[in-house]
Amino acid sequence: MLAAIEWDKVGQVIWVSALMGVAAIVLFAIAIYGGSRSAESRRTGNGSASAYGALGVLGFAAFAALVVFAITVILQKS
Repeated sequence: MLAAIEWDKVGQVIWVSALMGVAAIVLFAIAIYGGSRSAESRRTGNGSASAYGALGVLGFAAFAALVVFAITVILQKS
């Protein structure tokens, strides 16, 4: 039974899922950070609200692209 398991593919699934999980968390955190700092900078008048807003938009766009890429990989037939 254990001979039928392709351990190299199991290892690949583990490291790819761990990497993509961390990447998704980091990108979404960047989006939240940029959005919250943009709102705070706009409210207080200190700092560059547009730069933080751009950071938030870019972080969310990268997160969305990662999600779309992951879904397309999942739905592909091997």
